[in-house]
Amino acid sequence: MSGARTLHRALAWIAAGTAVVWATSGAFHPLITAIGPKPVAFQPPASSFEAAALPAPAALLASAGIGAASQLRYLAVDGRPVLQVQPAGQAERVYLDAASGQPLADADADRSRAIMLARHYSGRAEAAVAETRLVEQFERDYPWINRLLPVWAVRFAGDDAVTVYVDTGGDRLGTMSDASKRRWQGLFQTLHTLSFIQVPYLRVIAISLLTGTLLLTAAVGARLLLTRGGRQPLRRWHRRLAWVAVLPALLFPATGLFKLLVGQLPVAALPVPPNLASAALTGLPFTAADGAVREAVAVPVIGGAPVWRVVAPRGEVLNLWLSEADGTAIAGDDAALAGRIASGALGTPPAAPLSLVTAFDRDYGFANKRLPVWRALAADGSGWYVETRSGVVAAKVGGPDGALDQAQALVFNLLHKGHVLDPLGVTPNQRNVVMSALAASVVLVALLGIALRRRAGRHREDIR
Repeated sequence: MSGARTLHRALAWIAAGTAVVWATSGAFHPLITAIGPKPVAFQPPASSFEAAALPAPAALLASAGIGAASQLRYLAVDGRPVLQVQPAGQAERVYLDAASGQPLADADADRSRAIMLARHYSGRAEAAVAETRLVEQFERDYPWINRLLPVWAVRFAGDDAVTVYVDTGGDRLGTMSDASKRRWQGLFQTLHTLSFIQVPYLRVIAISLLTGTLLLTAAVGARLLLTRGGRQPLRRWHRRLAWVAVLPALLFPATGLFKLLVGQLPVAALPVPPNLASAALTGLPFTAADGAVREAVAVPVIGGAPVWRVVAPRGEVLNLWLSEADGTAIAGDDAALAGRIASGALGTPPAAPLSLVTAFDRDYGFANKRLPVWRALAADGSGWYVETRSGVVAAKVGGPDGALDQAQALVFNLLHKGHVLDPLGVTPNQRNVVMSALAASVVLVALLGIALRRRAGRHREDIR
């Protein structure tokens, strides 16, 4: 047992430093969300235009010199029908009058829509705008976990510097932050993920070595708990707290390392919707008799022709219908469109009827952003989540090549984030308090261990 004790003491400084940094930053992570600004709205603003006999999109796009688009939809701007287009290879969207085909008088129409959406989601109807910029790549203040690109970053004036990230193509909220949240988020990324190490493989090696040291120290410490302890008060408290901290000291780094290593494995990219050929959009998806229309989206379908998806308010409900690119009506509802998208993505019809997903769950988590989506089951057992509003494959879960990633996500959510407590009926805030308390116990044990090592060092010097 003396060998185990010697090893535990030899690794103490590195393990304790690692535990303090990671456990402290991890304990404060829930606060990053808690202290940040909260949206006052969770759905896009509702607006509609009156359907009319308009020129075909193909003609308008040809006159505007747009041969292909990655996104295209009819929407209402000041109550008028407008064709919003994201030309292929371009981040900023352009807006054409649906009747004349001329660009809107507002030369910065996409920026103006971003500001309108930012005010809608943040509730800052009168606040001055300090800065707007188009974000085309993930960055420190807008990491990849937010998924949506491109987005506009709209920063409002004021000491808190609230910034709202919005996707004008889907009228979605990406995320919100302020100066305080950005500082804490940057500190978390630096301490918890070692983001300052810019070379990816060096970062993985560094985290693996530190985690290995922490795990070995915790494992040896767990073994020492089964032996007789010392009589000194400091050592007794170290042992007592260790009974509480030993499990999180093993599980937190192990699950974090598991997630990191699985994330380094090559993963097949999800299929991307094709560009929309302007010349193919020869018909309108609505007529003057259809009345008010919320939006009409030309949905790109992998391996097939685009499909018009029209949403129209009818009293308290929304009607939905589909048509081909030439305006010919398609029998069926959203499930029919989801079937086309899924069949194109899979290369074969789904193995079972599609199911509608309207809330995030353990398999399709909040990080995926898009709702509602349809889940299609592939022949290999993997679940493919497709969004009919955009034609995007939002996620793939499970299957032979995704089983390890699915297992990692499950283990991480249950043990690292504490969702194992959910069956007990705890609220998210209560769960965060419990997990932060467990992380704090690891910090206390590490600090007591350092105090013991320093005292032992001073004792040896006194003997000399």
